[in-house]
Amino acid sequence: MAADLQKWIAEFESEWADKPIEYLHEPGDWREDSDPLFSSISSAIQDRNYEISIDELLKISQWKMQGSRNDDNIKGNAEKDVDVEKQCQHALTEVEGKESIEALTDLSGIGVPMASTVLTVAKPEEYAIIDYRAFRGLAAALPEIVDSRDYSEYAEFLEHFRNYLTNAEAYEYYIEHVREIAEQEDLSARQVDMALWAFDKEKS
Repeated sequence: MAADLQKWIAEFESEWADKPIEYLHEPGDWREDSDPLFSSISSAIQDRNYEISIDELLKISQWKMQGSRNDDNIKGNAEKDVDVEKQCQHALTEVEGKESIEALTDLSGIGVPMASTVLTVAKPEEYAIIDYRAFRGLAAALPEIVDSRDYSEYAEFLEHFRNYLTNAEAYEYYIEHVREIAEQEDLSARQVDMALWAFDKEKS
């Protein structure tokens, strides 16, 4: 699959070109980022030292789920007086890997896939969005991790795939492999998840 990564990145970009994500450029100024690599939203988040408001968290959730069915859960953070901005900042600046995911999943309405999305829109070079398509795509990109002749390796993949919705360790496993591919292919982590997702969608 490695030789075709650019092809699958292009396939992803074509499919998601008309699904922009809304972000807060500055107070009161909402804009749309139609770049699947999150060039504008990541820059805006980084410029404000990785603080993400509850309103912006809603927009990220709506983009990820392509709808508003998670809105009430996200809004529940305000009812609990949770400081969403500081919690996001903590996840993006003070901890990393599994601990970043765990910090975000402490928020209402944020499971592991949504937490990975928050990390990725803020730091697309380092992080990748996890979902079942991208996770399955790892098997095509790194066939050695699903070689049944190495049962322990194969069992580890299956266990993490089974638990990726709720287990931060599954994300740690996933992002380590994504970063391995990214380094080999001189890509960002986000580009790798895009390629994995598009490949699996086409082949499944």
